[in-house]
Parts: sequence; structure tokens; C-alpha cells
Amino acid sequence: MSGSVFSQYTLSFEEGEIIYSQHEPGNSMFVITEGKIELSKQKGEATEVMAELGKGDFFGELSILEHVARTETAKAVTECALVVIHRGTFVKMLKSNMEIAFRMMQKFSTKLRQAEEKVDEFLNALNAFESETQKTRPGIVVPKEKKVVGKAVSLATNRVFILDSDDNLVGRYDPVTGIKPEVDLTYEDENRSVSRRHAIIFRRDNRFFVQEEIGVLNGTFVNGAKASPGGEQLEINDQDTINFGMLAFKFYLVKDDGD
Repeated sequence: MSGSVFSQYTLSFEEGEIIYSQHEPGNSMFVITEGKIELSKQKGEATEVMAELGKGDFFGELSILEHVARTETAKAVTECALVVIHRGTFVKMLKSNMEIAFRMMQKFSTKLRQAEEKVDEFLNALNAFESETQKTRPGIVVPKEKKVVGKAVSLATNRVFILDSDDNLVGRYDPVTGIKPEVDLTYEDENRSVSRRHAIIFRRDNRFFVQEEIGVLNGTFVNGAKASPGGEQLEINDQDTINFGMLAFKFYLVKDDGD
């Protein structure tokens, strides 16, 4: 990080070190450039892990958006490096670049969806428990849903890119921020026709969609249909052709047989 413009704002934390604690005041947010952190909440005597975040994720934003105390405890899971953004700096960033605000809205939408999924899982487990109790059976077994995994195969090099996350950033490695996309096309894209943050491939209810990021110059296409920057998501089906800039890929769906 020594050559990065963010180096003067970067803090390092050791594995297990507390970044901030629940209920303490805060006036800054953090962006992860290296390592992983864990967010947890203390509920009575129990501690509940809310999320584990990695490179490119941000956290602590509520303290600068709503002037509230920290709503969770943040702890370094591994050695990590975090860019610290204070309230004043954050406001200047929003005024100078609306794309930052849009990307934060995307993150908030993801967090809200994940929270809704947890509520659904709880309600499903509760319904299963009530059903099993009525049958006087000991215990319950909730089958785990098999998730569909996607893969994009380069038509030029046959290189395979696995899409096994709910949100997969497509682009090129950014040496300034140190952020590497899940689908890293750095070595695939000799002509640099792909933006560093080019598109996001989403998995929702075992269906895949692609959405182009704001500021992309060379376009994103599914079977010739162009995606609009930050606009409506295009669905991707088995054996569809996807183009990112000058690069073409064949998309395949496979079953995830992992635990």
C-alpha cells in the first residue's frame, strides 16, 4: 500500500484486534483493502455474528450517515488494512462523485436483502419446528437448498471463471485500491477494453443476472442485447453469450454439490 494515494488514511490491524465496539461513538467508516473482518452484536449473554466482510467491502457507515453509536462490534479476523473515511471527507467524496453514492446504495440494497433472507430462514425454521412438534417427532432437519453455480468460459482462450457468489464483480485489478474483482479479466483483456469495475453478475433465487457499472465505455451485452449502466438487470441463462467490452464468453449453469 506504500504507493497508494490512500496510504496516509490506511490503518493496519492484527488478527483478533477490535476495530471498534458496539455502542461506542463513531465518526468514520472503513473500506477493506486487505484481509477480513467480522461484525457481531451482543444480545444479552450471547454474541451473534452478523457478517464477515472482505476486500472491497465497507462498514461503519451508519455512524457518519445518522450520527448514531456503533451498532455492532468490528473485529479483525485476519491481519487487515482499512482505509478510514471521516464524515467530512465522505461528504466531499459524495459531492465530487455521485457514483460513490450509487455504489453505496447497491451495498445497502444487498445488506437489506440479506437481512430479509435471514428473517425468511428463521420463519421457515420456526414453521418446520411447529410442524415437527405437532407430529411429536424429536428434533427437526431443515434441508439445505442446493445453489446453482455459474461459469463463464472465454471464447478466445477457453479460460474458465467460476461464479459461485451472490455478487460477482467483473473487471480488472486496480493497483491503486488493491481491489481484485471476483471475475478478474486483467490477463484476459490485452486491449484493456474492460473497465476496472465493469459489471456485476448477481445470483438471485438460483437465477443469474448482469448489471453494468456506471462509467463503463465499451458496453456489456447478453446475446447482443446491451445492458444500461446502473439500469435494469439482464438475465443470463444457460449457454448465453456475454460480452464485456471486446471479450466474449459462453455462460453455463452447473449444480453446486458442495456442503
